Amino acid sequence: MIEDFIDSIWILEIESGIVIYEEIYNDITKHGISTDMILNFLSALVSFADEVFVDEIKHIKLSNHKIFFNFLKHIMLVISITDKISLKERKISVIIERIGKKFESKYENLYNQELWYADLDVFNSFSKDLREIIKKEPESIKIVHSLNFSEKIKKLNELLDNATNKFSNRKRKLEKIYEEKVERLEFKKSKTRLNEKTIP
Repeated sequence: MIEDFIDSIWILEIESGIVIYEEIYNDITKHGISTDMILNFLSALVSFADEVFVDEIKHIKLSNHKIFFNFLKHIMLVISITDKISLKERKISVIIERIGKKFESKYENLYNQELWYADLDVFNSFSKDLREIIKKEPESIKIVHSLNFSEKIKKLNELLDNATNKFSNRKRKLEKIYEEKVERLEFKKSKTRLNEKTIP
């Protein structure tokens, strides 16, 4: 049964980037890593791949897990699956599509309401629907709504600052390499001109 190998299910609302639902059967994340951090990283990775490559990312392969993606009208569905045995991707895709369509149909009208995100606990009712698709019980602790919005914003700002600093450092290194390369080229040119002048 493919369901036996599902570790985690995360659902992110695309426009806001808010993680609105998660179900953890076997936590594969490092201790202290927030759900928002994971999902925003994965979302950024998928967006980058869409910008750069002709093909879209269907899944990411880790050493012992695969992380699958499915985009619907309002949500990005992410499912982590243990990759210890060979599982047919078509069967995995069928389960992912069932989960995504069920979630979208259940909450589609909610996204049209102003301030729909004010009470994210409304999405917890999806657990009952999910058990009809995946016949197994999740871990009892849910962490998706453990932080309030001010904490989420603070953490996202920290991530943004860290990413900005990282790319700024990379930019400075590239600029330095470029400047050194230009200097070497100029030196070679001036040396060549000097040699040409000295040749009788």
